[in-house]
Amino acid sequence: MQLDPQLRALLASIRRRVRHYIVVDATLAIIALVLLAFWFGLAVDYLPVRLGGTEMPRSARAILLLGLAVGVLALAGKLLWSRLRTPLRDDSLALLLERQHPELGGRLVTAVQLTQPLRRGDAHEPSLLGRVHSEAVAASESLKSNRIFRFEPLLRKAWVVGPLGVAAIVFALLSPNQFARAAGRLLLLSDSPWPRQAMLSMVGVELPSVTADENDVAPPSLVPFENKTLRLPQGSSGALRVTARADDAVVPDVCTVYYTTGGGTRGQANMRRVGRVVDGNQAFILDGPPLAGLTESVWISVRGLDARLDDFRIEAVPPPAITSMQIVSTDPDYLRPSDKVPPTTRISEYQSGLRIREGSRVELVAKSTVVLGNVDVRLLRGNEDNATTGAIIDSDGKGFRILIENMRQPATVVVVPADATGITTQLPYRYFLGVIIDDEPEIEMRLRGIGTAVTPIARIPILGMATDDYGIESATIELNGIQPTPADDATVEPQENGIATLEAPAPGSVSKMPIAPDRDGKFETYVDLRELAEQKKFIVPEPAKSGENPAVNLFGELSDRYNLAGRHQVKSELFRLEIVTADRLLALLERRELALRARLEQTIDETRGLRDSLDSIRRDVSQTDASPGAPDSALPAAQPEGGSDENKGETDARIEQITRLRAQQNGLQASKTSDELSGIAASLDDLLMEMQNNRVDSVDRRERIGMGVRDPLRAIVAGDLAKLREQIRAIEMVTADRTAVAEKSGQAVQTAEDVLLQLTAVLEKMLDLESYNEILDMVRELIENQDGLLDETKKEQKRNVLDLFE
Repeated sequence: MQLDPQLRALLASIRRRVRHYIVVDATLAIIALVLLAFWFGLAVDYLPVRLGGTEMPRSARAILLLGLAVGVLALAGKLLWSRLRTPLRDDSLALLLERQHPELGGRLVTAVQLTQPLRRGDAHEPSLLGRVHSEAVAASESLKSNRIFRFEPLLRKAWVVGPLGVAAIVFALLSPNQFARAAGRLLLLSDSPWPRQAMLSMVGVELPSVTADENDVAPPSLVPFENKTLRLPQGSSGALRVTARADDAVVPDVCTVYYTTGGGTRGQANMRRVGRVVDGNQAFILDGPPLAGLTESVWISVRGLDARLDDFRIEAVPPPAITSMQIVSTDPDYLRPSDKVPPTTRISEYQSGLRIREGSRVELVAKSTVVLGNVDVRLLRGNEDNATTGAIIDSDGKGFRILIENMRQPATVVVVPADATGITTQLPYRYFLGVIIDDEPEIEMRLRGIGTAVTPIARIPILGMATDDYGIESATIELNGIQPTPADDATVEPQENGIATLEAPAPGSVSKMPIAPDRDGKFETYVDLRELAEQKKFIVPEPAKSGENPAVNLFGELSDRYNLAGRHQVKSELFRLEIVTADRLLALLERRELALRARLEQTIDETRGLRDSLDSIRRDVSQTDASPGAPDSALPAAQPEGGSDENKGETDARIEQITRLRAQQNGLQASKTSDELSGIAASLDDLLMEMQNNRVDSVDRRERIGMGVRDPLRAIVAGDLAKLREQIRAIEMVTADRTAVAEKSGQAVQTAEDVLLQLTAVLEKMLDLESYNEILDMVRELIENQDGLLDETKKEQKRNVLDLFE
């Protein structure tokens, strides 16, 4: 038996309506979830903006969108897919109707179950089944199928979807741009910000420009953000710049920067307005922390009214640093010993106070910590301030070279390296290079045993010192003969035309002789006028018989190998030597002997005074106790008997002090006498050497001056006079003992007497020499008078001859 078509249609209608119910319920649930997510996302994304915050970040929006998708799929799977996949059997639907319609009394379920074609094992009466079946068909006509559905869940979902959907439609109709912006931000993850009362724009960071040229005041450079990130060198102090729209938005009174450093430090700082509105924008600037002295990376956000700039990062990167600087200097040519020797190259690490030889070729070789993109270099030296020089960057970019040709004066090399991105050091590197200036050579000369006048056959000994810091190229002694200019009253010879003229003086002769200093620069040589004249290397001027004598100029000339700017040529002191006859020279020397005799006489007088002073000390000390208060005593009188011990002690101390003072004065006088006698002996030695060098000496003269005067003086100084000084020094040591003072004073007086006797003998020897010299002067005068008489006779004869022709 089959189920009645009416009952089958009833069950099919209920099955279809159940499926529609499932679809509507699931759809309302999904729409409610979408609308709830939309309005929730809109609130979370937009309301903070109205409160001065920022929009929901993309990551949060992506999480929300992902959660929505997961929720929709979960609802679709649970409320739609799984329920639609569940089979709705006829007996289940019949049982559902039986529950809502008890009056059926189980007839519908029985009819459905017993009419199933595959059902087996049931025992029933067919007539009874037919009757139940017909009763079920009759009862189905009055059934109300809607009673099996619960519409409260649908209504609850509709109450959620309806207002939210209507609100969404109204939002879309009233503000389609904002609805599209919301949909784009929530569904398409767009970063288009919500409109605000204020509108801020990030400009970037102004960084002071660091250049090697101190005179070039370059404007600060603007470093913009790229993808909300920029890189600044550590230690820099930049200024953050932000602009606010002023034409169609509200300008904030203040903009606040919220920052977080890489170390976790949080803080905020207010930006200040700069100037007025320009091109519809108001500028704000922050030139303090956290950008002042930047040491670590910083994350910043800027807030002004409801506008906000978020997630900007400033990376603090190490600036380029020069790790090493080598100075490679190549010596100039003038320091080379010869052209065959290559120039010397020196390599040294830079250090303060480093000096380079003048004229050297200098190369600065530097190494950097990063790959360099550019190196700004300025060379400051002398008057060439801010002279630009180039730097050659190595192929690997980790170093550079700076070349300075012909370094002549101290220089300062200012270097500012920059990496490939343009980040520079915040302070220029300065390298100070000094210069060792090549000094001019120095030459000193002195003549030994030669005065200001020489004979034409003199031998002139020369001692000297010739030095240079890097070596001498040439050293010579130059000898120039100088003829005197005729005096105004010079004798003139009348010419045939009756005009009187003077003969022109002969040109001075010049001779140069090389000198060879030793390793220490010392040299010793001589100039032999007689030898030069014999070899015809120099014309020695003849001494004048009357009037001014000719002369020779003698000086040393020195030059080194310096060739950068001219030559270094120096001359020594000029020695002007008058050429005189032997007799004239001896006369000059005799005058010097007279001066030495006068000095000796004065020294003898001073020695007498020394003796008298020593004798007075002896007498005063001896008379102090014997006759106190004697009128000739230089010491205070001793305390009379009965005087106090205190007064007596004061008097003794005073006597001791005065005695020591007088002994010291005598010691100084003895030292002076010794020095004076040594000077006289040295002067006599010079006289002997001068006569020897001028070749006018004789054995007799040498013995009379040397053995008769000079040697005795030196013996006196080394003998009795030295003994006298020791005795005076002994007196100073025993001033407290009057007996010892008297004894040693007497010994000193006796020694002074011996010195006087010896000096007097030397003086008498010098007087004998003076008498001998006076005889020689008389002979020279007779010879000169004779020569003068002969000249006058010749002139008179010549005049007589000329008168005959007139």
